[in-house]
Amino acid sequence: MNFLSPIHEEAWNCALEILKPTQAQLEHGLEIHNEFFTMDHFGFLPTSARTRRFGELFSALRDKNVGQRELMKRTEFIMYDETCYDPECAEMFRKTMKASGLNAMVATVAEGKSHMEDFKRMAAHTQVLRKFRDIIAKADNADDIAKINAEGKMAIIWSVNGPPMAGELQDMEQELDLIDDWRRMGVRLMHLTYNRRNFVGDGCAEEANGGLSALGKDLVKRLNKCGIIVDVPHTGLRSSYEAAKVSEKPIMASHTGARALHNFIRCKDDETLKAIADGGGMVGVFAYPGMLGLSNDINALMDHVEYIAKLVGVDHVGLCTDNRYNHDWNTPAEMLRGYTNAEFNGNRWWGNWANYPYTNNSGKTLANGSLAWLNWPLFTVALVTRGFKDEEIAKIMGQNFLRVFKANQI
Repeated sequence: MNFLSPIHEEAWNCALEILKPTQAQLEHGLEIHNEFFTMDHFGFLPTSARTRRFGELFSALRDKNVGQRELMKRTEFIMYDETCYDPECAEMFRKTMKASGLNAMVATVAEGKSHMEDFKRMAAHTQVLRKFRDIIAKADNADDIAKINAEGKMAIIWSVNGPPMAGELQDMEQELDLIDDWRRMGVRLMHLTYNRRNFVGDGCAEEANGGLSALGKDLVKRLNKCGIIVDVPHTGLRSSYEAAKVSEKPIMASHTGARALHNFIRCKDDETLKAIADGGGMVGVFAYPGMLGLSNDINALMDHVEYIAKLVGVDHVGLCTDNRYNHDWNTPAEMLRGYTNAEFNGNRWWGNWANYPYTNNSGKTLANGSLAWLNWPLFTVALVTRGFKDEEIAKIMGQNFLRVFKANQI
């Protein structure tokens, strides 16, 4: 094994120590990871801030007192620029993508907070695609994925964390008009809500747990019509259930877990999981410490996968990372803190993270744990150790997504 860094090696060995695969299981898992179509059902492209130029730009913005919120927003785009134009960062990006052994990734490219912010994020991702067009390319459909993979590249499928709405609530066409534009931009998955309530329905952090609004049901139908997968990972239980029932095409909860194993707002209960599966959809289990509960490691990830597979069938489950900070060369913690006594400390209200911390119980950083992004080959090994058959592993690692993706194409 060629490790990219000491952190990569530590994370790999940590996972092996937890899994304790036999030599035969390890070899077989690594073999089929390279052989099968494998993908991250929801993740983030690795960006870097470990450059002198980033530090200088960060310090200059902070010293201008631009404000913590503005500092965080601008910093994100600087990180994308550094990844593209700093030679060392660009080389690490290439090595990181290759080391994952993945054929595809659903990448979140916008958050649905405002049209301008979504535009800026899409522009940043377009720059990354252009800069690294020899190793990654955007896929609009399943045929694109096959062609991109045939060229030895990783396929990137665009997702956004919320719908672009006008917000006047006077005319349905006005509210949904931008959906078509986002599709033209290449968006192929769209969240209905993100934790909090919007015009569509309740997010998973709302105590009321209301269902979809009339506009929400119209949105689901519009997404079906234009070939965008309805995604409900941050949507409330009732809203998720109703979306599965209203949708004429399979939907996804691309990054979630089983609430029966961990009573966390982001996890789905059995009724919702069954509704998604009954409509032909699928559920991606996130590799995120704290959100998994239990042992909060690679075994916990497999516990959720195994539970959902037994509940609704192996045809309806997949894997994802859902974590921008578990690549082992990401942002130094001291740069994330910014202003020491800032009132604004990230999007904690929007995400409701203040009440639901998602730290690794071991005390290690996310990158040092067994769920590190570069441990993707060991996720396949973990499925082998749990007794899944090769054909089942192929479904979990990517074939289930391809089925849902094809079913939503127009």
